[in-house]
Amino acid sequence: MRLLILGSEGFVGQNLVRGLGESHEVRCADLIEKSSHDSYTKFDITDSANVLETVKDADVVIDLVAHALTSSLEDIVTNARVNILGLLNVLEACKKNGIKKIIFTSASSMVGVPQTYAVTESHPTNPKTAYGISKLASEHYLRLYSEMFGITHVIFRFFNIYGPFQKNGLIPAIYQRAVSGQPVTVFGKGDQVRDYVYIGDVVPFFEKASSTGVADNSTFNLGTGRGSTIIQVVDTVSKILGKEITKDFRPERPGEIGNFVADTKRLSSAFGDLPKMTLEDGLRATVDWLGKNNSS
Repeated sequence: MRLLILGSEGFVGQNLVRGLGESHEVRCADLIEKSSHDSYTKFDITDSANVLETVKDADVVIDLVAHALTSSLEDIVTNARVNILGLLNVLEACKKNGIKKIIFTSASSMVGVPQTYAVTESHPTNPKTAYGISKLASEHYLRLYSEMFGITHVIFRFFNIYGPFQKNGLIPAIYQRAVSGQPVTVFGKGDQVRDYVYIGDVVPFFEKASSTGVADNSTFNLGTGRGSTIIQVVDTVSKILGKEITKDFRPERPGEIGNFVADTKRLSSAFGDLPKMTLEDGLRATVDWLGKNNSS
C-alpha cells in the first residue's frame, strides 16, 4: 500500500515512517529542506499549489502537520492558517487527485474542561485554546468531505504521546534537567493526572487503519485509559536514571484543566487491542533513546 506521511520529520512522523515502512511503500513530506528518509518532498501545507503537487499517487494520506498548542497561545492567526486552511488544502488535493482516504491526528485538549474522569469521544467539546478550536474545526471538515466527496477519514485523538524522537515536551524536559543537575519545575502539587501513551504502541493502530476498513469514518481516543500524575512521571525518570531529581514547585498555571484519561472502549471494540506499554517500561525506552541522542 502507498502511504504519504505529511509531517514526516516530527516526533510522531519519525516513528510512523520507521514502523509503517516495514510493510508499506512510504513517501514523506515536511517543511524542512532535506531528510534522511527516502522519497522525501519538501512542502508547505499553507501553499495550495504546493500541496496539490505533493499530495498525489497515494492510497492513504496520513496528516500529522500541526501548529502546536504552545505556539497557538501567541499566534492564533498562524495556528488557523496551518491547522485549518492547511487541512483544507490537503483535502482539496485529495479530492482533485482521487485519493480516497486520510488519517488525521487530533487532540484530547479539544474537549476543554473534562466533565468526567474517563473522557469518551462523544464528550462535549469546549476548547480553551486556539489549537483545540482548530482541531475541532478540522474534525468537522473531515466529516464534511466524507459526506460530500466520499473521502474516507480516520481521526485519532492523541492523549499524551511520548517516546523516542521526541525533543520537546514534559518528558524530554524532565530528562534534560535531571542529567544537567537542575531542578525540575512542577506547577501546583504535581498531582495532575494525564494519560501517557508510548509512541511504539501507536504505530499498529495507524497500520490497521491504513490497511483495513475497521476504523473508516470514525474518531478514536488514542490513549491507554490509565492515569499517571506529573510526580509519578518525575519519580519514575529518577528511578530509571538512578539519581534524585529536585522538584521546584511553582504556582499552578492559569487555565489548568482537570484530571482525565481516555475512555478506550471504542478503540478496543474497533481494533481488538489497546496500547499496552507500562509507564515505567515506556519511560525506560525513552530515557535510553534520549541518552544516546542527547545533543543539548
